[in-house]
Amino acid sequence: MTAPTRPPAQEEAPILPSKLSVRERLASLIAVRLASSQVVTLADGRTRAAVEGDWLITRDRQVVDLVGPAQLTTRYEVVSAGGVALSQTVCERLEATTGIGSTRTPDLLVQAVERLARITIGEIHIDFTPGQLEEIAFRAKKRGQTVAQALQAVIDRIREELFWRS
Repeated sequence: MTAPTRPPAQEEAPILPSKLSVRERLASLIAVRLASSQVVTLADGRTRAAVEGDWLITRDRQVVDLVGPAQLTTRYEVVSAGGVALSQTVCERLEATTGIGSTRTPDLLVQAVERLARITIGEIHIDFTPGQLEEIAFRAKKRGQTVAQALQAVIDRIREELFWRS
């Protein structure tokens, strides 16, 4: 008996470690806040008394859970429209630049990115677009400078303009 063979893959599979944590891809859950008290039948046949403000957790029009307002965010992750889910590999790549632990929460990631992208002179924050920051880095590299050196040259020109020219 020969071992079963797989047809050749259309795409090259990524190289993965020998052990992974995985989640089954399921239809998204939807949370609906109740406007009135009622009796709710769950998908497994159990009935529960719900009060106004409770949340029905549904999947494919079936009620899979009923939770109170305080339980919603402790038992379920609220997914924002337009949100992004990051793989462990992507988180590790980000943390190599933004710092260990910076991808634990969306707020920590935003803080880390803002810290890296911030340019301030004293208490004045200078807003640059990502494209402008790339251009600054490109010009610095072209001149054989670091970004910090290029920005220091700009600050020096401002200082000269303000204090040494009469």
